[in-house]
Amino acid sequence: MQEEVLRFEKRFDKEIKEVIVVTNSSVGAGRGGKDTLWQASISALAYVDVQENQVIKKDTTLTWLMTDEERKTKEKIFDLEPEKIYRLKVRELLPQDEWCGGWQLMVVEVVERDHQDSRLEEILNQYKKPVVIQIEGCSELLLDKYLGMFSGECKWNGEGCQVHLDVDEKGMETAEDATQTLVQLLSDSKSWDDKARAFAASQLVELANEWQEEYDDYDEDDEEDEYDDYDEDDESDEEILEITEAEFAKRIHISEISISTNGNFEIYYDDDDMFLGHVIIVSGNIKEGFEDAQIAG
Repeated sequence: MQEEVLRFEKRFDKEIKEVIVVTNSSVGAGRGGKDTLWQASISALAYVDVQENQVIKKDTTLTWLMTDEERKTKEKIFDLEPEKIYRLKVRELLPQDEWCGGWQLMVVEVVERDHQDSRLEEILNQYKKPVVIQIEGCSELLLDKYLGMFSGECKWNGEGCQVHLDVDEKGMETAEDATQTLVQLLSDSKSWDDKARAFAASQLVELANEWQEEYDDYDEDDEEDEYDDYDEDDESDEEILEITEAEFAKRIHISEISISTNGNFEIYYDDDDMFLGHVIIVSGNIKEGFEDAQIAG
């Protein structure tokens, strides 16, 4: 454990600074490999270097280590919450380590909770203001500023589904690039939907039949264990019907559309249990057409 602590702290400057910081997300934690300690983190909108009395607006992560037992407690050591202003003692990430995870501050101590700072309060109030865009055929799409994504509902070939649009660039509150792609898709959603279904079927129908055969074999094994007089030649046994591409395309149902920049998009379909509840993702580009179909989840 001590080796993990030393390895973690080695990435940060030894000098301890005081900062005033405004947070914008909930605490998360992760660990990798054979590590026993969790690395906790919470992102910040901005912070003030107390010594320099300067507001620093950059994507910043507050981070610290905690044990498995500490992770399970409500306090999580420092008990930092989203959309709050704190005065902290921290150690800055060494410049050579910034490339691997963005700018970070290692939390050493919480000096004051609910700190007052008009500059950071203004930034937080601006962050809290809702940002929406309206696209014909969709509900209002609300911006999740932390995720950098507009989300709402739309009509796709007569069916309702969720839609998500990536912002134009990190930190921006517009999605003009993704909006252009969505408008093109919605203007001829029946044709795009038909082609997406057909593409998914051409790529995945063979796999769907393999899953069906394997699942049926599993069921038969269960039946053999339950019934000693099972007869594999019994005429009542139903023959497995192969799923055709046309049937595959008809069975799947739209669930959501996710659009990033540069014309790229992903269309998500429910699998009608052909893959035991996995989601089917058809990805493509508005200019180049469909590129891939896979199952996930």
